[in-house]
Amino acid sequence: MARIYQVPSHTRLWLALAVVLCSIPQLVKGPLWQAGLLVVVILIRWLVEQQRLTLPGRIVRTLLLIGAVVLTFYSFGRLYGPEAGVALLVSLFALKYLEVVQQRDAYVVIVLGYFVCATALLFSQTPGMFLYVVLCMTILTTCLVGINHSDTRASGFQHSKRAVVITLQAIPMMVVLFLLVPRVAPLWNMQVGEGKARTGMSDSMSPGQISELSESAELAFRADFAGEIPPRAERYWRGLTLSHYDGRTWQQAVPQGQPEAQYLYRRGDDKPDWYQRLESRRAPQQQSYRYQVIVEPTQRRWLFSLDVPFPLYGDVALAKDMRLLANQPVSERFAYRVDSVPAVAAAINLTGQERQLMLSIPEDAGRKARGLAQQWRLESDSSWDIVQRALRYFREQPFHYTLRPPRLTADPVDDFLFRTRRGFCEHYASSFTFLMRAAGVPARVVVGYQGGEQNELGTHLLVRQYDAHAWSEVWLEGQGWTRVDPTGAVAPERIELGLREALENSEDGRDVLDDLGLRRFSDGGLFAKVSQWMEYVDFRWQTWVLGYDSAFQSEFLEDLLGAATPVRIGIALIVAVGLLMGLYALFLLWQTGNAKLTLMEREYWRLHQRASERGRPLVAGLTPMQLCQAISEQWPQAAVAAENWAKYYQKLHYDPASAPDKQQRRHLRSLRNRLYKLLD
Repeated sequence: MARIYQVPSHTRLWLALAVVLCSIPQLVKGPLWQAGLLVVVILIRWLVEQQRLTLPGRIVRTLLLIGAVVLTFYSFGRLYGPEAGVALLVSLFALKYLEVVQQRDAYVVIVLGYFVCATALLFSQTPGMFLYVVLCMTILTTCLVGINHSDTRASGFQHSKRAVVITLQAIPMMVVLFLLVPRVAPLWNMQVGEGKARTGMSDSMSPGQISELSESAELAFRADFAGEIPPRAERYWRGLTLSHYDGRTWQQAVPQGQPEAQYLYRRGDDKPDWYQRLESRRAPQQQSYRYQVIVEPTQRRWLFSLDVPFPLYGDVALAKDMRLLANQPVSERFAYRVDSVPAVAAAINLTGQERQLMLSIPEDAGRKARGLAQQWRLESDSSWDIVQRALRYFREQPFHYTLRPPRLTADPVDDFLFRTRRGFCEHYASSFTFLMRAAGVPARVVVGYQGGEQNELGTHLLVRQYDAHAWSEVWLEGQGWTRVDPTGAVAPERIELGLREALENSEDGRDVLDDLGLRRFSDGGLFAKVSQWMEYVDFRWQTWVLGYDSAFQSEFLEDLLGAATPVRIGIALIVAVGLLMGLYALFLLWQTGNAKLTLMEREYWRLHQRASERGRPLVAGLTPMQLCQAISEQWPQAAVAAENWAKYYQKLHYDPASAPDKQQRRHLRSLRNRLYKLLD
């Protein structure tokens, strides 16, 4: 027995479009066979619509199902997990569309489509992806409207218009629920993409690593300041503190045997002695910066901040060497708030074990550099004099700042200081720290970022990978850890103006800018303005939408309600929902009272009104033929004209084939005007 396809013809194209659009986000990043499967399904459906093919039977559909499951397992190595699960869901979604016959099948496809398009937000939460998901949901709603209309005189564009209205009506309710309903961890907080490659700087530093990182214009993080923004020369974003040197590579290290509780402080834990001393040094009159940082995913734990950071908000910890750490690897964009007070750095003490670590250098490394440092020690009165001698050495000797330094030999310190003298920031920071340790001054390397571009539309800075930087810190009695940037002695424009300007003034800098495509980020014009607007929208999306977690919601509700208690939140939710429903009911009543008449309805009421004005008032609700009969009784001379108008009106109004065209409407209007003359 032939199966009857119960989905209206005017909705079939919308349903096919919905299936394709909902599947595209997965097809872009998924295996190639998924795109092939969808193409096959769409082609079969098209041939069925053209009556050139019958729908596949149960055996064929079962084989396709088994094939989709096997290929999913082959592509991902499993059938569970976000990536494999979404891929399998999209494949089953396409196969379900293949077997749509009855209206109930179309309902299943549409409901499944809502889930499929929402899964795109697991892997991307940008404003563009959100708008794309809203578009997909609107098209699915169009299908939902369409399958509830018969084929008679229905239009797909009418369905889309109604779907847009429904979507717009749902937005206020969505906003209320988003703001007031208690926050839970969103789906995109799942560990998606655990096998992703780590990005950004690594946990060690050797010659050439940071210069390679600086050849990228990708975003590292954003920082939004609540008040004053520090000048460019003070924007040192600490990421890692490197204390151990093996002759070529600097690595993180802590004194042997020191427990984590003494070296790391997490909010809510007992405060170690060094953190209590930091807090005791804080004073209201000190220069401080309050800001929020949104760091890009790196799959690593270290975060970035100005000196000295006090965590205010976020799942972060503070180490004694003044670096911030996330409690879990940063697999998604991660937000935290910080108060930075540079003046309290002197409160951090240096233990004997730490001093020994900060003075350790390999015995067989940098023999010439070691001799130079010891000479400075004999000729200097203080540690600060040694620092100044080293900086003067970098300024007076023919050192060059370059993003593409020559390769160093087995002893990178001596080779750089006395042979090549061409390097990037890691070369200067590494050799300077080595010289300080060789001269008896405790020192360490700090890597992070320096600078940042301010978006003119807001108060936040954009820090990109090419802002990666390395500098040194030395321990001075009475001052504590003091930042010294030897790169500034060779290329002060790198610190004061930024990397691009520094490369502009270097020998090979302009060629490097062209090769890396960094020059376009400083060009003005329309492109720069559009880029700033797009970046500003993305940043606000991150802070106001994706960053609206339980802590942010508590602050917002306390400002709005006075206290974020369950009773007040419940009352606010009931009032807000009730107010929206009331406004919506009033709108429906107003719309019902001011319903727009169709073209044919206006044609009818114009004649009805003219006949009522010229003769006896006519009752409402007359059919076209009853209106013709009433006119004939009052004006016998108009009987023929009234009958001609009524018959032609009924033919146009009740013809299921098509709506009246322009010529037919003009002829109907001429019949009415001819009838008007007979009523006078």
